[in-house]
Amino acid sequence: MDRKKRSFAGSFFLKCSGASDQVISLCPEFERNKYASIGATIFLTALLAFISSFYALSKIFNSYILVFCLALFWGIIIFNLDRYIVQSLRAGDSKKQSILISLPRLALAVLVAIIISKPLEVKLFEEEIKAYLLEEQLIKKSSIEEQYNSQINEIALQKKSNQELIDNKLNLREKYYADYMCECNGTCGTGVKGRGIECEERKVKYESYAAEYALEKEKANLLLERLSNRESDILAQMVRDTENLEAYINQGFFDRIRALGEVGNISSYFIMLIFVMVETAPLLTKLLSKKGPYDNLILQSELEFETNFLKIKDFNLKQREKDQKLNNLSTDLELRSEETELKHANRAKVLARYEKLREERDSALNN
Repeated sequence: MDRKKRSFAGSFFLKCSGASDQVISLCPEFERNKYASIGATIFLTALLAFISSFYALSKIFNSYILVFCLALFWGIIIFNLDRYIVQSLRAGDSKKQSILISLPRLALAVLVAIIISKPLEVKLFEEEIKAYLLEEQLIKKSSIEEQYNSQINEIALQKKSNQELIDNKLNLREKYYADYMCECNGTCGTGVKGRGIECEERKVKYESYAAEYALEKEKANLLLERLSNRESDILAQMVRDTENLEAYINQGFFDRIRALGEVGNISSYFIMLIFVMVETAPLLTKLLSKKGPYDNLILQSELEFETNFLKIKDFNLKQREKDQKLNNLSTDLELRSEETELKHANRAKVLARYEKLREERDSALNN
């Protein structure tokens, strides 16, 4: 049972490595083990890509069925991409040539590793990211409150100034009234009690200012009402902005990615380098190792295929040249045949015309 399991696992991982079944079966055991290890790394990388994308997509979509399908699709893409990268790498005639050939594939592998690692880094630094985003939320909330409080304070100053102006006018009106009553009661001014000229003058002055005060009071109340409404609107807007900030606050996945750059620091880069190492391991294994039996057999198969292809191509070229010559010969024969027929046809026409002229001449002589 164990042997069958190992055989199944080995075959599965060999499939994952992209190795040809026909060629790898001719290789020694150690070569099959090497490619099985490469296939296992490719499979595990695809599994990490599935887990990483599942976590990232779960922060975007609410349906776990949709998240699972999309994550599986992404894992399959990464699997086929890694498999192609490893499968398409061929050893060059020298190490320098091999490195130059592999540079685009290495760059692609590094890019895939970075994409896979980011969601998992976000999960690993989840608590630090939450703390950072909470602090950022408090700063933004404080900024919003400061912005609106400055407007509210400005309104409060206007209300206070308006109220002080009205209070001053009220005090002045009360003073005019006190002067008016004092004069009429004879307790000040002329000292004559009763409604004399001075009393009437102070009465007119008081009533005139009282009317002016009433008008100013009405204007002040309207202004106070407008300022109060504006203050209420600003407070309501501040509450809405604060609620929107709390509802929005960095629940998006890309906000967490942004926060990761602030809190991850060296640890985040270290985790990313681990994924880069895992992702590039199969490629580096093939790149740094010498040509093995599998590579030699693949090269032999490619040479045999290319040789057969060239033979077939040469045969087809010669066959086309032969067919072209036959076609040219057939065309020449047809042209010669046409010329011969044309000569015979012209000769027959000449003879017919000669006979016709001879008959006409004989007929003329007989007449």
